Amino acid sequence: MLQGLHKIPFILELFFNGSFILLFSGKSMGKIPAAWNKELITTLINAGGMIVPLVLLLSVVVNYVNAKSMDEFFRKHIFSIVVFIPLLITWGDVEFSFWLGSAHLLSSVLSLYDEGGKPKSERGSWFSQYEMFKGLKLGSAQLVLLSFSGVILIGTFLLMLPVSTTPGKVMSFIDALFMATSATCVTGLSTMSLENDFSLFGQIVILILIQVGGLSIMTLYASMALLMGNAMGMKERMNMQEILEVASLEELFSMIVSIMKYTFFIELWGAIVLTIGFTFEGYEFGSAIYYGFFHSISAFCNAGFALFDTSLESYSTKPLIHGTIMVLITMGGLGFIVIKELKEVVMGGKSIVRLGLHSKVVIVTSFILTIAGALFIFFGEFLHALDSYTVWEKVQISLFQSITLRTAGFSSIPLTNLNTYTLYAMTLFMFIGGSPGSTAGGIKTTTLAILYQSIKATLKGEKSVGIIDRKIPGPLVVRATAITFISIIVTSIFILVLMRLESDQGFLAIFFEVISASGTVGLSLGITPVLSVMGKIAIAALMLIGRIGPLTLLLAIAQRERSTGKFDYPDGRIMIG
Repeated sequence: MLQGLHKIPFILELFFNGSFILLFSGKSMGKIPAAWNKELITTLINAGGMIVPLVLLLSVVVNYVNAKSMDEFFRKHIFSIVVFIPLLITWGDVEFSFWLGSAHLLSSVLSLYDEGGKPKSERGSWFSQYEMFKGLKLGSAQLVLLSFSGVILIGTFLLMLPVSTTPGKVMSFIDALFMATSATCVTGLSTMSLENDFSLFGQIVILILIQVGGLSIMTLYASMALLMGNAMGMKERMNMQEILEVASLEELFSMIVSIMKYTFFIELWGAIVLTIGFTFEGYEFGSAIYYGFFHSISAFCNAGFALFDTSLESYSTKPLIHGTIMVLITMGGLGFIVIKELKEVVMGGKSIVRLGLHSKVVIVTSFILTIAGALFIFFGEFLHALDSYTVWEKVQISLFQSITLRTAGFSSIPLTNLNTYTLYAMTLFMFIGGSPGSTAGGIKTTTLAILYQSIKATLKGEKSVGIIDRKIPGPLVVRATAITFISIIVTSIFILVLMRLESDQGFLAIFFEVISASGTVGLSLGITPVLSVMGKIAIAALMLIGRIGPLTLLLAIAQRERSTGKFDYPDGRIMIG
């Protein structure tokens, strides 16, 4: 009796939810026989919308009772929880119940095949059940591409649900895909108004996509595995080592734990301060908390999404708000390795000269870029866009806009008011972006530093490239050059494509949009909402390329098994320059 208890929820789901799905599908397609009572059918469908969440609740409870441990429960039934929670929030929404109920019923049917055949003790992993997966070997680059693509598709589906938009608003597939891509790739470009077109549910979906995309799916997976005490396999560990660029398994686990800790505390700190700031601006405490947490996560993940149509222009001279945002953007753009070392300096008494080479390069380069950008904006717009502000307000706006260029995407001043040469200079900073191991995009600050030192060494006739009394390995210089060159080619191609697709837009607006998308910045001159369907698809693809990196994309597409044999060929000489 007890052994068959776990089958009861499936039987109920098949009968009740299956009947509801059939009736709803038949009514939607006009296939209900004319002789049937239409009022009764409508009543049954409405009742089904209420029953579907209850059946899933029973399924979750029974699975929890039968699970041997919490770890097993989450690993096997996480999908049921993910489906049940939004159903509970939107209880009674018939269309929402239909789509999620259908997805869960399909999952339940497929799980029967997974449980059948062999005894549980003799069954292998899920992939080992199917011959088609036996030869599938994914590298780290391919895992990154597939994981981001998967999350984007899930986000697109959720945003297309009626519950994600405000009453009277309908979101097309292209807009849902664009917004899901922008959020997952922490860009911030929007074809729809987050404030006016999205419901609370839709905004929360965007926020979850931002958090998932900002920390990367693989890192979140490893974090959850550690939290639930589930050890990762050797292949998974090796992939995570390559993604996070750590040398040993000890460093890997230490890095994952650090990422979890720092993300939680930094975003919590930012949310608290921003809540106070929005409260001072007249918001009710509940609204202030929501605005505080949303913008804290968006800023730390360098996403640039704001719950205001004018971004943060209304708070350009409110230091408590824009100052906190600047700190969050900077912390998110430095990278977790640098944050960890800075913590040891501040709290552990570690001398700043003892920082690692990576941290030194990131901090120095980031500082120079931030100050250079602020000075350029300050003097370039002193008597133009910033003319109506006081000197102190000009300093605030210039510094904020310089920091947000580092792939964050918030704006504190209308960009269309800026001089064309200022906008062009901004694209250079957007192209560079943040630092490796961070939530930022771009070619990265370390790449710029290596290229600068490489050029300097070439001009001085030196045979090796060095930074701060350290020699940079040749393959690292080649990789930095490749990343920069590929990024230039990719952005150039997309500029040509957008010029063809959006012929009614000016060159500067298209150029700015493409650089912003490739660097996952999110700033725009206002052409994003009016892009054509093909233009939106092109920008969405570019945002994905910019988030995972053009070099990673090429590796993911071209990755093959390496040959076991190695050959050393004679040196060849080619004239260059």
